[in-house]
Amino acid sequence: MTDAYLLVSHGSRDPRPQIATSLLAEQLSLWLQNVGGLRSPLVAAAQLELAAVPLHRQIGNFASQCQQQEIDRVVILPLFLIPGVHVMEDIPAEVALAELEIGDKVNLVVADYLGANADFINLFARNRSGLPDRSIILAHGSRRSGSNQIVERLAHDLDLTPAYWSVAPSLADRVTMTIATGATEIGILPYFLFSGGITDAISAAIAQLRMQFPEIKLIFGEPIGNSPALAATIGKIFAAQTSAKVNSA
Repeated sequence: MTDAYLLVSHGSRDPRPQIATSLLAEQLSLWLQNVGGLRSPLVAAAQLELAAVPLHRQIGNFASQCQQQEIDRVVILPLFLIPGVHVMEDIPAEVALAELEIGDKVNLVVADYLGANADFINLFARNRSGLPDRSIILAHGSRRSGSNQIVERLAHDLDLTPAYWSVAPSLADRVTMTIATGATEIGILPYFLFSGGITDAISAAIAQLRMQFPEIKLIFGEPIGNSPALAATIGKIFAAQTSAKVNSA
């Protein structure tokens, strides 16, 4: 018996994040074969929202596919960067519903969300290079208590100023504050996995800020994006889960 692996993203009406997640699943399958030493690993992607069927049904369908291939466990990785409501409440609830449908045929294990992984944080930190000394880390943000602490820590460790898209302090507030300290060049580092509707909206907001402050140079960095390093980071998370299972058997 072996494991199968499921990436869970938020979901979007914009097709780009789902295309990127599907590509990541393919890259992960290759990594697990070539580096992890697994034979024909089964890797798939699912969406929490805006999918044709609810997440618990997507998990159940994937578990049925696993059972047909005599796979007895699915390791689920939330592709989220902060422990907000989706990570701490919505995904566990959907997994619980899936477990009710699946029974004991296939076990479900939820790994910690991607943003909690130290290797991922190091990967993100590479995007800091090349940006001005006075730069802002822009995350989606969450109203759930304590959820934004990881962003605050990253901001401290990377000498960045934290800002959020959905909660205060906003990007505009942070840009205005940074200009008031005498900065003429400001970097904006998006704490997002892939490009999509939100990063487009951020680009539009930055365009407005450039019009408002034409004397200030605003440099918009890139989201993490697909890369061999991202596939390797997630591959190691999955491989560690499978190794722990083997060692406990």
